[in-house]
Amino acid sequence: MTQQTPNVTPENEQPIIPPGVFPIIAIVGVIVALINASAPGGMTVLGYGGLGFAVLALLAWVLIAPRQVLGLLSGRTARYGGTSLLVTLLVLIVLIGIYTVVRGQQIRLDLTERDDFSLTEQSREAMEGIGSDPTLPRVRIIGFYGSSQAARRDQDTPLLEDYTTTSGGKIEYQFVDPELSPTIADTYGVTRAGQLVVVPLDPATGEPNTDSAELVQSLTQTELTNAILKVSAQGDFRAYFLPVQDGTADQMLEIQTGLNEQLDWTVETRSLVELASPQGDVRLNDPNLDGEVMVIAGGSTPLADEELQIIQNYLAAGGDLVIFAATGLNAEGTSLATAENLNAYLEANFGVRFNNDVVVDQRQAFQSPLIPVATDLDLTNFITTSSVTQGVLIFEAPPSITISDTLPANVTVTPLTRSSASSYTKTDLAAIMAADTNEAAAAAVNQAEGDAVGPFVLGAAAENTVTGSRVVLFSSTAIGADTFALFANADNFAVGFNSLIWATRFDEFFSQITVLQDTRPQDAPMAADVATLNNIRILTVFLLPFGILLIGVWVWWTNRERAR
Repeated sequence: MTQQTPNVTPENEQPIIPPGVFPIIAIVGVIVALINASAPGGMTVLGYGGLGFAVLALLAWVLIAPRQVLGLLSGRTARYGGTSLLVTLLVLIVLIGIYTVVRGQQIRLDLTERDDFSLTEQSREAMEGIGSDPTLPRVRIIGFYGSSQAARRDQDTPLLEDYTTTSGGKIEYQFVDPELSPTIADTYGVTRAGQLVVVPLDPATGEPNTDSAELVQSLTQTELTNAILKVSAQGDFRAYFLPVQDGTADQMLEIQTGLNEQLDWTVETRSLVELASPQGDVRLNDPNLDGEVMVIAGGSTPLADEELQIIQNYLAAGGDLVIFAATGLNAEGTSLATAENLNAYLEANFGVRFNNDVVVDQRQAFQSPLIPVATDLDLTNFITTSSVTQGVLIFEAPPSITISDTLPANVTVTPLTRSSASSYTKTDLAAIMAADTNEAAAAAVNQAEGDAVGPFVLGAAAENTVTGSRVVLFSSTAIGADTFALFANADNFAVGFNSLIWATRFDEFFSQITVLQDTRPQDAPMAADVATLNNIRILTVFLLPFGILLIGVWVWWTNRERAR
C-alpha cells in the first residue's frame, strides 16, 4: 500500500489574512448599507462605501481562496441551502412588492389598541364635519419638538397626516423647534418641548389668530381633537347698542372693536323700534343665535312705555341686558337709568334697582369726590375676576344700587363691586349739578347729617334661572368708556368687556365644546399587590430565563447520549 502525503500548504505560503474574514467583511458592509439606506434621506456616502467594501471583500475572497468559494457553491451547503436561499429571496421580493403597492395606495392599518397612529371613529367623523363645512376656518397644528425629540416627531407624524387627509386639507400641521424659535414658543405660551398648539387661521390673511390658540400638553388624540373642535367653533353672538338720547355708545368703541375683531361678534347700533319691527332684518330672541345682548350706555330721557315693553318682552323670553348708568339729568331730575318705570320693572323681576342719588367719597376717589374708586370686587363672578389685575374700578358720579332683601322667584343676584366705607350719598343732584364754583361744588358734596353712609353697591349681576335671562347693572358709563380703557391702573375696560361676555354666556360656549371622552378599557390603570408583583418578578427574572437554559442543557445532554 502506498502512503499518501496530505496536501498541506507550507507555512510561508499561508495568506496573511485568513480567507474566512472576507465574507464577514462583506456581510458587515451590506448591513451598513442597508441601515444607511433605511435612514431619513436615503443612501449616503457611508452606504455606498459599505457596498464597495462588500464587493471588494468578495473579490478578495475569490482570489485568495477559490477552492473555498467553489466548495461553498458546490458542496452540501449549496445543495441543501440553495433552495432555502431562493425561497428567502422570493419572499423578500414579494414583501417588497406588497409594501410598494400598499404605500402607493396609502393603505394603513393601525394595530395599536390606543389608535396611536390613526383617528378613532369619533375623531374621524368630527374631522370630516370640519372639512365639509365651508364656514369653519382652517386650523393649524404646531408641534414644538426639539432636536432630541426627532423620534417622537416621526412617531406622531402619521396621526397628524390622518388629521390633514380626513379634513380634506382643512387642518394642517407644522413642526417648530422651540430652542431655535423661542419667540414663536413665547407667543403661544409654550414652556417645554413636546407641547402642541392648535390655532385657527384668519380667512382673509391666512395668518394664525393667536388670541384663539389652544395649548395641548402632549399629543393625545382626545385632547387634540377637542382642541381642534374648540378653535373651529364659530358661535353667532350679537351685541345691540341702543342709540338713546345723550347716550355714550359712541364712546365705547374699544369694547365694540374688541367684540367684533377679536371674538368675531356682530356689533350694531340699533334702536328698539328696529329690533322689534317684524319687517326688520333682526329677530330678537332668535333661537339660531348662540347669544345676544342689549346694551344701554347712558341716556338722559326715560324709556317710553312702548320701548320698555319691548325690553320686557325680550327679557321674559330669555334675553340679556347690560345697563351703564349716566349722570345726564332731565327736567324731572332723573336719567334713563334712574327713571321710576325702568326701576320698578327691574326690582319686581330681578330684585335690583338704581337709586336717584350719587355716591361721594372724600377719601377713596380719583381727582374728585364725585369720582369714587371701588376696590371691593366680587371674587366669584366671571365679570370681576377674568383678566382683572388691579382690582380697581373708577366711577363717575354713580348712583347707588339697591338689592332687594327678598328676591323674585328663581332669581339670583351677585353684588359685583361696592364703594368704600368712607363713601356716602347725596340726593340733591340739582344742587350738585348747578354748582358753578369750586366753593359751591365743595359745599354741595360735603357730607351732611342724614346722608346715608357706605359701602354702596355700584355693580350687580342678576339671573333668572328659569328663563335664562341675565341683567347687569353698573352705576357709571366710565366702566365701559374709551377714556378709562387705557388706564393701566384700573380694570374698567376688562370688567365692562366681561359684562357682555357673561351676559351672553360666551365664556361657557367654548368650555362646553368637547365631544370626545376617552373611556377605552385598555387605558384603565392596572394595580397589583405586593404578592402579585413578587410572583411576576420570580416568573420573569428566574423561571423564564433559567427554564429556557435548562431546556437547552437537556437537549444538549440528550444529543450527547445519542452520539455515544
